[in-house]
Amino acid sequence: MPRIELELSPEIHEAWRRFLASTPAAKLIEAGVLGDWVAVGFMAHVERYLQQGRPDGATAEEDPDPASREAAQARRKLPKSQRRVLPMFNENDRITLEEISRVLGILPAEGQTQVNAWLAEGFLEPGPERDGQPAYVLGHTWLMRNLAANRPSLNVPRIPHLMKPIKPPQV
Repeated sequence: MPRIELELSPEIHEAWRRFLASTPAAKLIEAGVLGDWVAVGFMAHVERYLQQGRPDGATAEEDPDPASREAAQARRKLPKSQRRVLPMFNENDRITLEEISRVLGILPAEGQTQVNAWLAEGFLEPGPERDGQPAYVLGHTWLMRNLAANRPSLNVPRIPHLMKPIKPPQV
């Protein structure tokens, strides 16, 4: 297989290493198209890069803000049951005891005990009823952490120039 070697600054090398650890990179690697994807993306816009002297948005990424790091650490420390329930809030901002019990694979009585403990520690708060049943919402602190972690598309800048078709080279 042909191989291309590049010289990179330490900042860009570190940004590339962080990208390689991401889910999108893992999907491209699994599909066996990561190198082709990078090369095709570059070739599609090389003329503009040469005019600008750099690709669009080509600045070294800063480290994630301290709040994001703190939220990620807090999510990792959650018990398994809470980590299983947290993604449920991506689908609905209010969840019922029945849904919690079903996801955890426990009886509703055990689920109520668990919910009561979570209410006491602030993981959940009582919310407006849903379908005539009591419902629960994430506690305020966890609501912010959940939005940042599980709905990243709300904060991700779009890069439309990477989605344009490839222009044939001008001779």
